[in-house]
Amino acid sequence: MVLLRPLLNCLLAFTALTKGSPARNDKLEIQLSTGTFRGFSPAKSHIEQWFGIPFAEPPVGPLRFKAPIPIKGEPGVVKDATQFGGACPQMDAEGAGAPVSEDCLYMNVYRPSEASSHKKLPVLVWIHGGQWTTGAGSRYDPTEIVQRSVFNKKPIVFVSINYRLNTFGFLASAHQPPEDLNAGLLDQRLALEFIQDNIAAFGGDPDKVTIWGQSAGGGSVAAHFIYPSEKTLFRAGIGQSATGPFKSSPPPSVYDKPGKSFDRLLSSTGCHESTAPVDCLRDVPFETLLNISNSMIDNTLNGQLWEPTIGPEGSMAMATEQASSKVMRGDFLHLPYLGSTTLNEGTDFTESLQNLNLTGQAQNSRLDDYIRALLIDGTTLTQDVLDEIHELYKENDTSLGGPFNTGDPLFDRASAFYTDEMFLGPRRLFFQHGSDLQPMFAYHFTEFIPGNEIELGVTHATDLHLLLGFRTAPEATPPPIEHDFANEMKDIWINFVNDLNPGENWPRFDNNAEKPVMQLQRGNSTLIPDDFDMERTDFVNTVRVLGEFQK
Repeated sequence: MVLLRPLLNCLLAFTALTKGSPARNDKLEIQLSTGTFRGFSPAKSHIEQWFGIPFAEPPVGPLRFKAPIPIKGEPGVVKDATQFGGACPQMDAEGAGAPVSEDCLYMNVYRPSEASSHKKLPVLVWIHGGQWTTGAGSRYDPTEIVQRSVFNKKPIVFVSINYRLNTFGFLASAHQPPEDLNAGLLDQRLALEFIQDNIAAFGGDPDKVTIWGQSAGGGSVAAHFIYPSEKTLFRAGIGQSATGPFKSSPPPSVYDKPGKSFDRLLSSTGCHESTAPVDCLRDVPFETLLNISNSMIDNTLNGQLWEPTIGPEGSMAMATEQASSKVMRGDFLHLPYLGSTTLNEGTDFTESLQNLNLTGQAQNSRLDDYIRALLIDGTTLTQDVLDEIHELYKENDTSLGGPFNTGDPLFDRASAFYTDEMFLGPRRLFFQHGSDLQPMFAYHFTEFIPGNEIELGVTHATDLHLLLGFRTAPEATPPPIEHDFANEMKDIWINFVNDLNPGENWPRFDNNAEKPVMQLQRGNSTLIPDDFDMERTDFVNTVRVLGEFQK
């Protein structure tokens, strides 16, 4: 049944893309450095679109697990760009919006119909999230935000990209050459280079590129600030619920330990006895490797089988030093940045702890086990750090989760900790050390959208649904009561992309004064001081705790 899944996914994706498809405009031909691509304009959308533009050579065969290679293309050939390219290998094939394929390094471009090559419009590049494990540019529909930008007389060009995920994009091992580590992040960098070379043909201005990501996509944005290319690839960034940039980033050798991801992968593929295990994995048939990878992900807490890794110092790896160390000494790009958190980020990641009915030491022990399992190598955590977490996130503390405390103490404790450790703490660390060096703007999203699960509160990605459409999840569309607030959110993005400022009444973050953060809530968007949960986030941002979490 597992082997039949890719065929079923292809049929589902084809049906979703062809059912009620708009009429194509075959005259929309754009000449790029790699060929000519013919796009289309859906009826009454006033948006012109080009799907499935390749930006790298297919990462297959000998290029599997390797850093991406720029695509040569076929400059004299006109190619159809009305269908999405393949989504990168993952478990969530049906939710990707396109058939899963190892050949997946594609991007999609959307522009207002009146745009042309001489317009030089600001460009917003979307890097999807999904825990470095799932997602695709084809999943999201930016039609409304592009239309809104035209309505506001601040038109933008929108680009979404794919990048390799999970085992295919973040394979980590001492056997992996350092220059090939974090291939998924290198895919993103190459996509940004391609945009620099080609976006002018769509009417975009390569000097006015803003990169935007949510969750792991937000972590990706932070990573490109902290581990930049030698080339100038963007002028601003939006890190929406960014992970900071990584939840845990041990050296690649950790993955080789018994029972860790690379060791498990070798055992499952029969490559354990190979003297060149990465080469052995390249020879594993795609379907076999995909099914093994998906099974491993399915049996890992929150699917977090791999994280970006820190390569050896002095090597050609993209990242050779922990992000927190670079952040604390201000060693990152000093560009305008918009960062955010939601009120209950952690609830979406702690549902496995619901309704366990544990108390006292049994509850603390289960919480410890959960926290250790969040890390690639949980042995780095000491008991005194875990004991301090017990004190900061006490059993039966009804303040945990704000107004959404469920009364399930283990779930509430873990959710509050996850929010601070993975999202609020990292956002504060970046702002603490960056706001004196660059314009930084922060918001805290507290709007509970009617129809969402009350137990999860204002959970992770709640705000994203007000900004982008979800092609494969139309039920995620916010109710009509949120329409005006959704436009308010879109206006923030459009202002920032155009003006490098989210709004005239939104001051930049000042770490030496009131530390203003915009609380975003329907009918109650207002500035608040960044002073909530300070004791807890101060703790998770200590050098000792950052070190034990390998951040």
